[in-house]
Amino acid sequence: MDAGVWVGAIFGLGGTALGGGLSIWASISAQRHQARAARELVVSQQMDVAADSAIQMFFQIKQHVRGRPTESEAEGHQRIELWERSLRDQASKLEPILLRIRDAEFRLRLTQVAEFLAWSDVTEPQLGGSINILSRLCDHALDCLGALVRDEPLPAEGGGLAWARRVEHAYGEAMEGMYDA
Repeated sequence: MDAGVWVGAIFGLGGTALGGGLSIWASISAQRHQARAARELVVSQQMDVAADSAIQMFFQIKQHVRGRPTESEAEGHQRIELWERSLRDQASKLEPILLRIRDAEFRLRLTQVAEFLAWSDVTEPQLGGSINILSRLCDHALDCLGALVRDEPLPAEGGGLAWARRVEHAYGEAMEGMYDA
């Protein structure tokens, strides 16, 4: 056999091996990319479900806030206690839902809103609170969730959240005053 035939055969086998290796590598790379895309899609769908669930919960809480009984009604105090317990229960159901939100800023803001909704002293008039704060907290949470779903930046801190922080600060000062006395 001629040397040219041997060189051609060697290059042919080498090219075939190189082409086969590159084909295998490309196939593995494509499979990894598809698997990663599938995982991201599942996570994205889970976050969408969590955001939808949170939106529904905040709407339910807002409706619950509107139905607050008055103290002037017969057995008003007992009804208010039951109403507050129900509000805390609804707010506590938000926590596991909010944990599935991947964006840390949104998750933190919404968790803060949920914690204030569950805190009964946020409506205390002696601390600067009011029942209206609860509705404003829900509105802010819904604004945040709407921005999350639309893939917009986190909205500025709403008036309800700032109001709740002032009540929390007044509560802290009142507790310190009681402790110092």
